[in-house]
Amino acid sequence: MHRPRTNNPGAPDDDAVSHSDISQAPEEILAYWTPERMAEAKPREVRLPEPTASPDADTGPDAGTEKG
Repeated sequence: MHRPRTNNPGAPDDDAVSHSDISQAPEEILAYWTPERMAEAKPREVRLPEPTASPDADTGPDAGTEKG
């Protein structure tokens, strides 16, 4: 069951998730994916959000060591 987001209903959905309503039986879906179709299938492009680093975090290779 789909439930609407309640944390901030007026905000744009920057981290949207795609979905579709399935009107086919599982057997029909499995029958569609023949070996030929599977061989020709291309993976969907997945774009993850860029990680944000805190300005005071020092996570480089020399973090926690003093030079000199």
